[in-house]
Amino acid sequence: MLESYVTPILMSYVNRYIKNLKPSDLQLSLWGGDVVLSKLELKLDVLEQELKLPFTFLSGHIHELRIHVPWTKLGSEPVVITINTMECILKLKDGMQDDHESCGSNSTNRSTTENTKSSVKPRRIQQAAPTDPDLPPGYVQSLIRRVVNNVNIVINNLILKYVEDDIVLSVNITSAECYTVGELWDRAFMDISGE
Repeated sequence: MLESYVTPILMSYVNRYIKNLKPSDLQLSLWGGDVVLSKLELKLDVLEQELKLPFTFLSGHIHELRIHVPWTKLGSEPVVITINTMECILKLKDGMQDDHESCGSNSTNRSTTENTKSSVKPRRIQQAAPTDPDLPPGYVQSLIRRVVNNVNIVINNLILKYVEDDIVLSVNITSAECYTVGELWDRAFMDISGE
């Protein structure tokens, strides 16, 4: 029963960032608890909109994406999304070089950055607590909210390449994790109730 609610929500998050994803293949695999997808292409425009960096993504690939859903302990263990080897090639956005070279634009960039930060915060809060009218009321809705707000993301071998004319700067990050924490910044499974 929970699969029919949780699977579409998880797949909508994954589908937002991945090109040419077939939901039918994912749904059957996810019901078994694990999905492994290989050689995926990232939606570059979505990454640029979400991250709001001064860079343009030239390419983005994921070698392997694993999604583990602990169906029997869904209310007490997080869904784990593991990305093994992700490579992104970046370039400075057009016009950004001109902004940094001019003296008077420094205060303009600072105020633009502050405006961007204030506008990003409310959107992230909305994403963390989805208010989907299709969600069933009561226990199932609170369980789905708990699952979505406790997703762990693990990235192994993140490769970022910055390209500018004939110069390439490469940064390799062995491991990065994103998970929920408690008040003392210790890893925790949060029970987030609706408002």
